[in-house]
Amino acid sequence: MMESAQSFSEQHAERLLPNTIAQLIAAVFGVFGNSLVLLVYCRYVQDKTVSRFFIPILAFVDLAGCVSNVTQFHIDNTMRYIYPSEILCKIFSFLIILTGGMSAHLILAIALQRYLIICRPFGPQMTTKSCKIATMIICLISIGYSAPIVKFSGILEPSSVTVCHFDDGSNGNSVMIPYFGALLILSFINIIVTSALYIPVIKTIYKTLSPTKRNRTSTIPDDVTDISSKETQDVSFENITMTAVPQNVVRTHNTEPPNTLKTHENREQRARRNISVMFLVIIIVYVVSYLTSLVTQVYTFLHPKMVLRGFMLNLFYFCLRLNLLNHIANPYIYWIFDNKFRNELRRICCEKIFKR
Repeated sequence: MMESAQSFSEQHAERLLPNTIAQLIAAVFGVFGNSLVLLVYCRYVQDKTVSRFFIPILAFVDLAGCVSNVTQFHIDNTMRYIYPSEILCKIFSFLIILTGGMSAHLILAIALQRYLIICRPFGPQMTTKSCKIATMIICLISIGYSAPIVKFSGILEPSSVTVCHFDDGSNGNSVMIPYFGALLILSFINIIVTSALYIPVIKTIYKTLSPTKRNRTSTIPDDVTDISSKETQDVSFENITMTAVPQNVVRTHNTEPPNTLKTHENREQRARRNISVMFLVIIIVYVVSYLTSLVTQVYTFLHPKMVLRGFMLNLFYFCLRLNLLNHIANPYIYWIFDNKFRNELRRICCEKIFKR
């Protein structure tokens, strides 16, 4: 019997070899990127504002999510029918749901923070205290709906094989369907609210930077482009001015040469382009990765007896686990858009080189 289970696992591992290789490569990028973000922001970047408060927290969650997801996926790919331990099954099942939920909720918190700063600059803002409270609430909520999986998950033992499953077989559909249904609804709500908060932010920044609005000044520092899926620069009413100014006043006080004015205009165009691409990347990476995974899970539930082989089998597992991309991509999106982060990395690398 054990030889049969071993044979099944080897066949399964061989079929999913492309998927396994892709996940291991993703793990290297995820661990490296999130570790780098933690190192830079916890040790080198001194930020007295709350604009970067969530970055190291999100990086830590994504690092834990990357490690736990890839480890569980690798064991499932290579030891599908001879899963080594029920304790490991429960731990990884809990961590997958916990880190996935916390990452999504932290992105929602960042979306709310950006919305308050950019769209309602004169209204109540998120202070350090409110950010800490929000983080605690996110932790408690995530732990609360992840904890039941410790009881539900376990080793499912059909015939001679042992498989790690979210349901160990003792709960049934009357328990598991409401539980996972609630998680799906919560995930969809989180996606919708996050997107809804970012859309007015995009519109506000576009209106502010629009070159056609000549009756309005837009004083935007270079740091406004230091934005990523994890963090956007603190663009409060102190550093983004959208005050209507008469044309004649602007002409009177504008003594800068034409080349300088052209440079400022080019800078605004670059800022507008970077901001728009950044927000598109945020929405695409988070929404597409989670929606693809959720839709695939729903499809699996509706078609439990489907049989897939070859390319379609690897494609199915790729879509099912695409939420892993959200744990990996954030540091690299941040590196692309955050000038301060890139400059700090250059400084650290230069110091290491010259010390040698």
